[in-house]
Amino acid sequence: MTMPALTSVDFDELGPQRIYHYYEPSVRLRAVVVIDTTRFGLTAGGVRMAADLSLAEMVRLSRAMSYKFAMLELPCGGAKAGIWLDPASPTRGLVIRAFLNAIQPLVENRAYLPGPDMGTSATDFADLHAGPGKAQQLAMQEVDGMPLEDQLTGYGVVVAARAAAEWLGGGLAAATVAIEGFGKVGGGAARFFAREGARIVAISTIRGTLHDAGGIDIDRLLALRSVHGDGALQEYDTTRSLLPREAVLAVPADVLVPGARPDAVHDGNVDMVRARLIVPAANIPYAEGIPERLAARQIVALPDFVTNAGGVLAGLAGMQGLTADDAFRLVRERIPPNVRLVLQAARARGGSAHAAGITIARARLLAA
Repeated sequence: MTMPALTSVDFDELGPQRIYHYYEPSVRLRAVVVIDTTRFGLTAGGVRMAADLSLAEMVRLSRAMSYKFAMLELPCGGAKAGIWLDPASPTRGLVIRAFLNAIQPLVENRAYLPGPDMGTSATDFADLHAGPGKAQQLAMQEVDGMPLEDQLTGYGVVVAARAAAEWLGGGLAAATVAIEGFGKVGGGAARFFAREGARIVAISTIRGTLHDAGGIDIDRLLALRSVHGDGALQEYDTTRSLLPREAVLAVPADVLVPGARPDAVHDGNVDMVRARLIVPAANIPYAEGIPERLAARQIVALPDFVTNAGGVLAGLAGMQGLTADDAFRLVRERIPPNVRLVLQAARARGGSAHAAGITIARARLLAA
């Protein structure tokens, strides 16, 4: 099996400093751990599982984690792990166990702490320390019938959207929202947007886009998801044909939430975007140069490493032995100030809020 070439990696004064490749022939585990910077000793980041990962993607994701920790002023370096596997594979359990065995030395040395990401969940890491740690226990705790890990990143996106909307002179009550992706984060975000009084007018999955200008009943759609998975959108209204998946970007809405794979907004679709505010749930949702093109059209593109930091704060709450209520409080307290900070910096310097966030995060990392 061919391992990814380092020619795809962009190195700079920060990193990436470590790239570990793993292959276990007995289960055909192919994985990588990318550590962006070791300047804090400890690094952390989620484990992503998909059949079509790339090393370049993992490097970019590890840098996004460094920026996320820097914006939260946490002494931790960014990292990311990737497992090349379809999460629906029958060998998933064997591959996860082989991966955890492989990274055990990094975990024991606190060189890398893994967590859930796309294709993985907190339960996958429960045995890493001979039983679920405090962070995993909190993530697996159910609140209002949904695991906390399914809620806090999405909740942070909504908190960020509210802070930005208020800074821009509006609010979320009666705002229209389009959400790309209806998995753990997208479902949680949809629930909290609805509780804010926003009207969710479009949701997409790999099956397509459900669009209803009058608003989608999120509780009903969540109930359908528990039975039909990605097919919930089709079951929601069998008389209505789904739009193409990418159509979610073009739906008229006040807020757009990219919540799927990297580079969701790229050269080929950026001119389709009609929202005035983009609040990412997914990591690295913008292709290179896209935030500047959006800013030129007066579309505010917030940095993903600011808006989707709820999961990091949930992990922090868990490690400190805090409660679910404490985790929600941390998200409310820590994310809005960073939203306002990047918006103020963008207004003062010109350019995009995303670029302003990178400038702030890099300055903090280089000064550490």
